[in-house]
Amino acid sequence: MLNRLDSAAILPPFFFFNGILYEPNRSSSASKPPPTLGRVSFLPVPDRGRVARGIPRRHPGNHSLSSALTTASQNRPRSTVAMSSNADTAQAKSRSGRLPRKRFYRARAHSNPLSDSHFPIPISPADFDYCHHYPYFFAPGSGGRSDGDAPPRKVRFADIGCGFGGLLVGLSPLFPDTLMLGMELRDKVTEYVKERILALRASNPGHYENISVVRTNSMKYLPNYFEKGQLSKMFFLFPDPHFKEKNHRRRVISLQLLDEYAYALEVGGIIYTITDVEDLGDWMRSCLEDHPLFGAVPEEELELDPVVKLLSSATEEGQKVARNGGQTFRAVYRRIKLEEE
Repeated sequence: MLNRLDSAAILPPFFFFNGILYEPNRSSSASKPPPTLGRVSFLPVPDRGRVARGIPRRHPGNHSLSSALTTASQNRPRSTVAMSSNADTAQAKSRSGRLPRKRFYRARAHSNPLSDSHFPIPISPADFDYCHHYPYFFAPGSGGRSDGDAPPRKVRFADIGCGFGGLLVGLSPLFPDTLMLGMELRDKVTEYVKERILALRASNPGHYENISVVRTNSMKYLPNYFEKGQLSKMFFLFPDPHFKEKNHRRRVISLQLLDEYAYALEVGGIIYTITDVEDLGDWMRSCLEDHPLFGAVPEEELELDPVVKLLSSATEEGQKVARNGGQTFRAVYRRIKLEEE
């Protein structure tokens, strides 16, 4: 019968028991007592095969923790680099002529125009920074700047709820000397339109200099941008229908808002509306018919207007309706003058 056996002669250099590493034969030192059977060590176990294949080492009993730490260490730099790369290179790509991609500018289809949003607005139309939006026409030394006694250039076309800027891009070559402004409430969509315009300017020198976009709420701050009788055309293409009756007050066309639109439009100016929702089309037409400062434009005149053709084909919503074979409802009215004006 064996007496007390030496553990070093029988036990292997290390072994696992219940997920814990034991090292009974570890050499002792002056500063550290020699380990005994049952002493726990959390030193990594050498696994040359796993290391050679590039697989991280994992301790028994700590699989979930080590895998979580490994996943975090691998994913954190990648996501951080991706986010910073998208933010830092967006403007560089636009200036190099590469159009932005919509998948990087995801946003809700619509926004609540009655909610409070925080963005800068000019105190008055005189405070609107034309040099920032139209540097070709207003930068010092540019050939397009008004000289002498010529009246200063002002925005003449306003695209209310411009979306991704399709109408602005379509109108720009038709009216190269007319300043146009898109007004959009969604911040990411506004950023997309900005990058799109910069990319078009970079790839087409001298073109698309007359269009720009601002993030604002036109239902609240339209008089902050335009003087009385400043605009000659206003566009309301495929606005949010707000189907519920309690939300009809959010619609961009109403008798109350038409007062402001009539203020900004010059006499003879035209307001263009189009939608694929019949109920909304009837609503907008009814509001325009009931307002004393607007009169319907005859169909004969609309057939000769080059802008009318773009109403259903230039915007993203219009193209989607055309692909699906949908029906559109158009209403075009002119600003008229009352006897007392």
